[in-house]
Amino acid sequence: MGHIKRTLRTILYKFGVAGLAMISGLFLVPRYLSVHDNGIYKLVLVYFQLAATYLAGYGNYFNYGINRLKLDRAAVIGVIMRIFLQIAIAVGALAIVVALFATRNSVLIYVLFALVGIPLAVLFAYSTKLIQALNEIDWLNRLNTVQILTFVIFAIGLTIWRHVDPSISPYLLLLTFSAWLLSYIISATTAVTTARRVLGIRLRPSKHPDIKKSIITYGRKTSLQQLLTQFNLRGDVILVGILAGTTATSLYAMAVTASEVLWHISSSISLLIYARIASEERNGSIELVERTFRMTMILLISAATVMLFTVPPLIHFALSGRYDRSIPAFQILIVGTIVYGVTNLFTQFCTDQLGKVHFPLYMQLTSIATNTVLCLILIPRIGFLGGAIASTSAYFVGFFMSVAYFLRQTKRSARSLFLFSKADRALLQRLRTRA
Repeated sequence: MGHIKRTLRTILYKFGVAGLAMISGLFLVPRYLSVHDNGIYKLVLVYFQLAATYLAGYGNYFNYGINRLKLDRAAVIGVIMRIFLQIAIAVGALAIVVALFATRNSVLIYVLFALVGIPLAVLFAYSTKLIQALNEIDWLNRLNTVQILTFVIFAIGLTIWRHVDPSISPYLLLLTFSAWLLSYIISATTAVTTARRVLGIRLRPSKHPDIKKSIITYGRKTSLQQLLTQFNLRGDVILVGILAGTTATSLYAMAVTASEVLWHISSSISLLIYARIASEERNGSIELVERTFRMTMILLISAATVMLFTVPPLIHFALSGRYDRSIPAFQILIVGTIVYGVTNLFTQFCTDQLGKVHFPLYMQLTSIATNTVLCLILIPRIGFLGGAIASTSAYFVGFFMSVAYFLRQTKRSARSLFLFSKADRALLQRLRTRA
């Protein structure tokens, strides 16, 4: 029953994170910021996420190097932390250059916040990926709540402050970015401290030429894969901003934030099998992916059905009708989020079990091309709703490509993915009992 408890506890934590993200993204920041300022806030965070996601990709080697290749932990940690130090120096130098020109362009002030936040986000990612590779899921669950919980507390404070002193309204966007940066300082510090406690050693940069080449080669490919994944997630937001403007971006980002609450279900399950996909023997890993796919699809479809009935009224009443135009986009996006939520299972199998990092790159490029072409065609004609159609279509393309590649590599039939076994039914019964 320990595994069942752990599964339910992880899902509970993930839903807690999703709930906090929903409170922040739907019911706090959009209420005290204007629709235009909320659009600026969302766009800056999108570009920040693209940069941080790419640089954080080297942390994926923790799982592959420690669990699959059985390399020395200290050596892997030393090289990756040395990479982090180089990233921090380079980003710091760029931030100094941007700061020199920030007084001439107010937008650069917000860009400066994003630049300072990048090393913090990368440090947090490396620390949590290390903990995840060690299969310390309970610690990981707690750490993943720190940043968003801290930011929600600050956002509540800003909401109260605005009601008490309306004169701060012109400074709310700057204060929001300040709160966001402070939340990352706290979360990164907490993650490093926790990783040191779990490992019992300090995370010190060091040189290990014998494994550095392997880490760089693998890290570059997985970083590019993660960047493409993030661009696949956020490329539509960027194109809406370019083609339809900041206000449309704000409305569209509301739909994206609401639909991605569903993604936390699949990501919580992925956390539980992250280390096992690499450490299991080939046949065991294949069966693990197939069973996880079936269980995840049941949970995603059930949750999506509930959200389709509950989220639109929440958006309408909580935001006094200001974001009602985002509801149709949300209804389209949530369908795509279902298939996106299980696609990562197959790409993770390719990279961590098979060591094949090229296919996820090709899949993401095809998905991005689909997204971009449809956005360019649809957004000028039907507005940001075209971004939702384009994004959902791209998710389906990536899903079908990933399933086909998985079946070809494993010599399995599509029936093996969808056919429930006695073990599956027993697991569902245990989940219902423990829930």
